[in-house]
Formats: sequence, structure tokens, C-alpha cells
Amino acid sequence: MNKFIFSFILLLISNHICFAENILTTKDILDMNITVYSSGFGLVKDIRNVNLEKGLNSLSFSNVSAQIQPETSILRGGNLKVLEQNFNYDLISKNSLLEKFTNKEVTVIKTNLATGTETEEKAVILSTSNGTILKIGNRIETDYPGRFIFSNIPENLKEKPTLTIDVFSEKKEQTPLELSYLTQGLSWEANYVAKLNDEENLLSLNGWVTMTNNSGVDYTDANVQFVAGNVNRVQNFPKHMRLKKANFAETRVSMDSTMIEENLMDYHLYSLERKTSILSNQTKQLSLFTAQKIPTIKEYSFKNILPSYVNKQNNFQKDNAIINIIIDNSKQSNLGIPLPAGTVRVYKDDNKKRVFFVGEDVISHTSENEKIKLSIGQAFDITATKKQTSFLKLGDITEAEYEIIFKNAKETTEQIIFSQFFSNNDFKILNSNISYQENSASEYTWNIKIPAKQSTILRFKIQMRK
Repeated sequence: MNKFIFSFILLLISNHICFAENILTTKDILDMNITVYSSGFGLVKDIRNVNLEKGLNSLSFSNVSAQIQPETSILRGGNLKVLEQNFNYDLISKNSLLEKFTNKEVTVIKTNLATGTETEEKAVILSTSNGTILKIGNRIETDYPGRFIFSNIPENLKEKPTLTIDVFSEKKEQTPLELSYLTQGLSWEANYVAKLNDEENLLSLNGWVTMTNNSGVDYTDANVQFVAGNVNRVQNFPKHMRLKKANFAETRVSMDSTMIEENLMDYHLYSLERKTSILSNQTKQLSLFTAQKIPTIKEYSFKNILPSYVNKQNNFQKDNAIINIIIDNSKQSNLGIPLPAGTVRVYKDDNKKRVFFVGEDVISHTSENEKIKLSIGQAFDITATKKQTSFLKLGDITEAEYEIIFKNAKETTEQIIFSQFFSNNDFKILNSNISYQENSASEYTWNIKIPAKQSTILRFKIQMRK
């Protein structure tokens, strides 16, 4: 398009030249694509069939998201130049009609409750700011107990949220146009259901995507994708809101999956292999994957059951071991896909094959070949009772001795892991009756075996220097 034509278009706009509005409804939709981000927004790609006239066209896309960010919209297709766009979110309602007809004449109808007779009068709406005030003849009325009849729908009121885009087309044609935009009100999260076998050395894992649509519009028969990862966004949304093209690689299908997982830049993209509909104010669950016979390690642990600072202590409470379920997110373990952050709920059958909930934990985004550690609760039969057996303070040096009795009331020998953090860096263990590992200058770990129906006692002495 040369500079002369473009200057002519700008001249027409500046002189308020009007042209016919081309209203594009849901009947014109050829394809709908929704990409939902875990941080609570979505990318909508809406393709509609459009009849363009040569020259100026006003395209009104009805049924766009009520929480659209108009400044993010991109219109692609055809031989056209985008000139201007307006988002009309002022929707038809009783209040909006009353506001638009302020200082205008309407018809009001009152019904006599005793006789059923209707009385029709002309009224002028004086104000709606603090209740509706009417002038009917020579009288002023508030809280009018009747119906209002409006002569027309004001031009700037819409039945559905509408994005109007003014374009200049170089030729008359029928062509598909793709409108893409970002919107608030779309969100998703991952949820997992895990089932342990009787021996507690294998589990099955079902992944679910829970998608919520609060964007104010239905998405019917849509291709749906989900992005896992934290995408940075500038929090500067338009005041009316109440609340890019990428290169793909390493496409693959996971186990018994209903979604395809692939890399999207430094994020992960999950694509539903079929179309689905997500209605306004609806929550929908979609299967992410199913994996069977994942090897599992059950571990008992105690963490920081002593104070992190060394001081004279008299009273200690008994602690119960934390139950940890550890799995390897690898192909060798019948898993091996990037797992979005979410809640894992664990179940197990009793002796009569009745399923029971045994705990839950939250996982962060977990890459392939990483380990997953689920802390699902506290063990009833594995406990630790501790006490301080000596305390000595000489100038800048403090020494203390501790005794911890680990008790196992189970019928089987169990291995526990005890890790303890001390806040002072100038710190050392003087002696211990059970060997330990020094994880850092102030954190230590003991691996302790407890025979069935017995106890194991850990004794150690520490020294701290100010």
C-alpha cells in the first residue's frame, strides 16, 4: 500500500467517514484454539470466515472474551491493513439501558394489583446514580413499581463482548481471518491420583488437567493446549478488567496418554489430541496420562526434631516419622515425562480390597529423570523421643549431649533417615555412637536401622563456639 492511499485512509477516519459494520458471530467460526497458561491467563486464536469489501471494512468479532486484553490482539489473513480497533464491553442489562436513556423519554407501565389493569405513561429518566428518578408529566417519582419500555438498543451496547476492528482491504474477497489475543480468566492446574500396590513397592499414576473458564465466554469445539512453566508478565491490565509464535521440538507421546507433550522454548506444552468445549464459569477435567507399575521406595524420616540453636533444654515432645514415597521420573520406571506442578493424592487398598486415601503432597514442575519425593503423612508406629543429657557453657564455648530413642512398633525391621540442621556455622559434632554424614557445615544426616518391635538409641555430643 503506497503512502498516498494510506494518507487518504487516515483522512477518511479523521473526517469520521462511516462504513457498514460486518458482524462476525459464532456461526462464522471455522476453528478455535485455546492455549492456557498455569499462571492464570490464556491465548485465544479465533479463526472466522469473513466477507471483505474492497476499501474500508468494520469487522465486529462478537463473543470474544469479556476479559480480553485488546492491546494484545493480532488480526492475520487476507490483503488488509488494520487501522483501528475498539473493545465494546458495555453489555446490555437493565442498568446499562437505564444509564444510556438518561435524559431521554421511555415508556413506563404500571399494573394495578387489584384489577390487573395496566397503565402506560411517558417518562423521562432524570438520574440513575442513586436509584432511578423519573419525571412523569408534572411529577417526580423514585422507585417506580413498574416496567420500562425502551424504543431501541443504543448503538454502543452489545449483547456479547465485541472487538471491532476497522481495516482497509485491497480487494473484495471471502477469506478466513485469525484473531488472536491474550485474556485473563483462563487457568489450569495439574492433579495426580496415585495407587499403591499391596507390597507398597509399585504404584499406578493418573495425571489430570483441571481447567477453569471464568473469561465470560464459551469456547466450543476448541483445540486446547496447556503451557507448564512460569511465564513472566507485566501486571498492567486495562481498568475495565475485574479481576507468540514459537518453535517446537522433541515432540513425543507419553505412555497411555491422551495428550501430546513437547518443548515450547524453555516451557512444556501439552496438547489435547481431540477437540473439547469449555463453557463460561465451568471447570473441566481432562486426562493427561496414565502410567502403571512405577517402582516405589517407601522411606521414613525425621527432620530437625532438635532446636536449630544450642541452649539448655528440658522438655521435648515425642515425634512421629514422616512417611515418604519416592519414585524416579524416568522411562526405566515406566514414567519419564515432564510433570507439571500439582497435587498428588495417594490411595491404597486394605485387606478386603477397599480403597482408602492415605495422604497427599504437592510437587513442583518436575523434569524427566528427576526424583519425586512425596511426604504423605506421619507413621503411627515409628517414633522418636529425645532429651538433652548434659549442657555446659564455658565462655564462648557451649557443649551439649543428646539422646534420641527411635522406636519401631512394626512387625518388620525399618530404616529411618534423621537429618538435623544447626544454625551456628562454628559448630561440630564431638562424638556419635552411630556414624553420620556431614551435608554441610551445619547439617548432618544419620541412617539408622530399627529392628522390629525394638528401639535404637542415638547418642551424640556437639560443640558450638560464638
